[in-house]
Amino acid sequence: MKGSYQMESPVVLYADDDEEMRELVRILLNQKDIQLIGAANGKEALDAWGRQRVHLIILDVMMPVMDGLEALRRIRLVSNIPVILLTAKDQESDILEGFAQGANDYITKPFRPAELVARVQSKLGDGAETRPLGVIEYGPLIMDLKRHQVTCNGKVIDLTQLELSLLMYLMKHPGEIVSKQELLKYVWGYQNSHFDLNLVEAVVVRLRKKIKSGPECPEFIQTVRGAGYRFWGEK
Repeated sequence: MKGSYQMESPVVLYADDDEEMRELVRILLNQKDIQLIGAANGKEALDAWGRQRVHLIILDVMMPVMDGLEALRRIRLVSNIPVILLTAKDQESDILEGFAQGANDYITKPFRPAELVARVQSKLGDGAETRPLGVIEYGPLIMDLKRHQVTCNGKVIDLTQLELSLLMYLMKHPGEIVSKQELLKYVWGYQNSHFDLNLVEAVVVRLRKKIKSGPECPEFIQTVRGAGYRFWGEK
């Protein structure tokens, strides 16, 4: 990942189990040169978010497999990307819960098309996606949360969104032993641990290799045999 988190055209990820609703939103946003990636539930949304850079996420609340609030909670563990909840749940308690979980906006169905587009454009344009959560620094390794950029001794490390999310989670839990099951839950978004743990191992190996680009960058991610991984570094 080089430079700041920018693309020529904004990309929005929209999760809703209603295919017709996804297509309607796609048409509305495409008219404003905004690309849309569709997902049928929260899990699919997290998977898509891990594979491709996006600027904003729209979540329905009531979805099978993983609902919008659970997806939002997992997103907020590792990112401040703008999230809009678009849902038929219109009670005051529902709206308050949505904002409490970290939503940037809450829109109820049925919605007015022009209003939806305006709110999406507002969140894309007000800098919310690059509002700083701060900088995490351990010796030569620095994660700039505003720019979604990691450097070691000033050299930019080219990371995928998934690698960045994994490293961010570990750096936010320094010294703690983090199991592979925990990483699958909070970084990949898998609700149970029945998935192949080799998936975690492969990404950790790749991440270590990218960070360890020279002798000046120590081994920050340690393997704790039989337990998981631990991020270790001095500030």
